[in-house]
Amino acid sequence: MKLSETLKIDYFRVQLNAWRICGALDLSEGRYWSWSMLLCILVYLPTPMLLRGVYSFEDPVENNFSLSLTVTSLSNLMKFCMYVAQLTKMVEAQSLIGQLDARVSGESQSERHRNMTEHLLRMSKLFQITYAVVFIIAAVPFVFETELSLPMPMWFPFDWKNSLVVYIGALAFQEIGYVFQIMQCFAADSFPPLILYLISEQCQLLILRISEIGYGSKTLEENEQDLLNCIRDQNALYRLLDVTKSLISYPMMVQFMVIGINIAITLFVLIFYVETLYDRIYYLCFLLGITVQTYPLCYYGTMVQESFADLHYAVFCSNWVDQSASYRGHMLILAERTKRKQLLLAGNLVPIHLSTYVASWKGAYSFFTLMADRDGLGS
Repeated sequence: MKLSETLKIDYFRVQLNAWRICGALDLSEGRYWSWSMLLCILVYLPTPMLLRGVYSFEDPVENNFSLSLTVTSLSNLMKFCMYVAQLTKMVEAQSLIGQLDARVSGESQSERHRNMTEHLLRMSKLFQITYAVVFIIAAVPFVFETELSLPMPMWFPFDWKNSLVVYIGALAFQEIGYVFQIMQCFAADSFPPLILYLISEQCQLLILRISEIGYGSKTLEENEQDLLNCIRDQNALYRLLDVTKSLISYPMMVQFMVIGINIAITLFVLIFYVETLYDRIYYLCFLLGITVQTYPLCYYGTMVQESFADLHYAVFCSNWVDQSASYRGHMLILAERTKRKQLLLAGNLVPIHLSTYVASWKGAYSFFTLMADRDGLGS
C-alpha cells in the first residue's frame, strides 16, 4: 500500500495532505527526481541567505528577528528531512489504529471513542488557526509600510530596493517560502501531539475492555477469549507506540533544542526593542506559535505515560477471581507486561514530558540573560 492511500483515514488527513503538497510523501517513497525535490530546494533556498544576513542589519530588531528566522528555518529543514526518512511507517501506524478502532464495542467505549475523534478534530483546527494567524501576521503587514520592504530581513545578492521587477521577484520568493514552511511546520508540529493523544485514548479504551471482563453473562471460555483479544490489542498498542517513537523522536529532539532559543529571542526583542503596536502583536503571536509547538506535545506525552501506568491496575479490575486457572495464568502474564514503564524520549535522550517543557523555559531564561548581558541591558 502506498502512503498516499492512507489519506482515506480521517485522523491525520490534514497533516498528510500538507506533507503531500510539500512533497514529503513523494520523497519518502523514493521519488527524488520530481517536482517535489525542486520545490524543497526552492523553499529552503532562503535558509543560507538568512544565515548570511544574521546580524548584518543596523536595526537590532531586524538582527534578532533574522536570527530567529534562521534558527527556525534550519530546524524546519532538519525536521522535514527526518520525517521524510520515516513517513512510510505511517502505513503501519494507520493499520494498527484501524485494528484498535475495530475492537471498540459497547456504549461506554463508543462514547469515549466518539469524544476522542471530536477532540482530535478540534486540536487539528486549533493548529490550523494558529499557523494561519502566524502566517498572516508575518507575511502580510509589510504592504502597509511607506517604503519598499520585504516580509523577512534577508541578504540578497542584488539591489531589490531600486528595481520593481527585482523587488517583485524577491517578494514572491519570500512569500512562497513562507507558505510552504508554515505548511511544513503545521504538519510536523501538529502530528506528534495528535498521535500521542490518540495512543493515550486507545490505551484508555483497552483499560475499559479489560476491566469489563467477567461481569456479564458470558461463559468462562468466552471471558478467556476476551482476555486473549485484549492481549492482542496490547501488542498492537505497544507496536503503535514503537512506530510513533521512530516517527517523532528525532524531530522532537530538534524542536526541544530550538524552542528555548526562539523563546529567548522573542521575549528579548519584545521587552527591550519593540515599540509599535503591530510589532508587539506580531511577537506575541509568534510566542503563541512557539507555545503551541511544544506544550501540547509535552502534555499528551505525559498523558501517554500515565495511561500506560493505569493499564496495570485495569487487569485486577476485571472479575478474575471467578475465572478459570487458564484465564488467571494469562492475566498474570498480561499484568507482568504492563509493569514495564513506557518512556517517550526525544532523540532517545529527552523525555517528552511536561517537565521538559518547564526545562525549556528555564533554558530560555538563561539564553535571555546571556543576550541581555551581551547588549549591556542586563542591569
